Amino acid sequence: MRSMFTRMNRCATRRAVQPAATALLALVLFAGVASGVVAQDGHRAVGQDGPRVVATTPWTAAFALAAGVRDVHVLAPYEMRHPPEYELRATDVARVQNADLLVFGGYEAMMSRLRDAIGRDSPRMVQIRTDHARTTIAESVMTIALETGTVPAARANVAEIVAFLDDWRAEIARSRVHDVPVVVHAFQQAIARELGIEPVGVFGPGPMSARQISELTQRRPALMVDVWHNEAAGPLRETVPDAVYVSLMNFPGRDGTRTLMDVLQHKRRALAEAVAQLE
Repeated sequence: MRSMFTRMNRCATRRAVQPAATALLALVLFAGVASGVVAQDGHRAVGQDGPRVVATTPWTAAFALAAGVRDVHVLAPYEMRHPPEYELRATDVARVQNADLLVFGGYEAMMSRLRDAIGRDSPRMVQIRTDHARTTIAESVMTIALETGTVPAARANVAEIVAFLDDWRAEIARSRVHDVPVVVHAFQQAIARELGIEPVGVFGPGPMSARQISELTQRRPALMVDVWHNEAAGPLRETVPDAVYVSLMNFPGRDGTRTLMDVLQHKRRALAEAVAQLE
């Protein structure tokens, strides 16, 4: 079956998988790929019969789609800039009660109220980690797949994402990023390090203190990588106005993104545009 992800041309020699990921990624073998498509209304992934899965946010939904699940309801709408702040509605509670599985990240404001509301009618609940490091993607996707019986599709989808990350890392290695100081938002550390970027400083997720602004300013960053959903680099942009600034997304939704690969491709394009300004 056709992959749920759009393959990009692989124009660079891929680097070997990092040693820390080798054991985990041994599970990720090529197999048939089950596709998943999210409806344009942002609240359902259309597919054939299968487990009824509810995801708290577009990000947890993207992990479920990567796991090969073909029927995913999303509670927080794709249009929200910061989905973890979504407030539950009565219809959401009923939807969760009728589900076979609930996938959540643990940082959602809704979770406490949701647990109280569903009571004994709770479906199976799976908490996953959500970032864009290959180890996290493999672990979280396979955790869902083991619950939903979609392991072959999950293996194939994760393998495709890993190949994409290898190609992206090789692209970054050929750029000037490694020659300049880089600071990143705390929620972009995972992808930065996945790409081989070692930041000289980290800011966020909360507002920067005066001391932190001073310390990061003294490091004279040439590139600032923020998170689009909760941008925090404003003060630093004022003290280091010549630095190149880029704000990357994590949760799908912006510009029609729905899947993990959609988001990774979006981030790659945005980062490439920023890096080009360093040349």
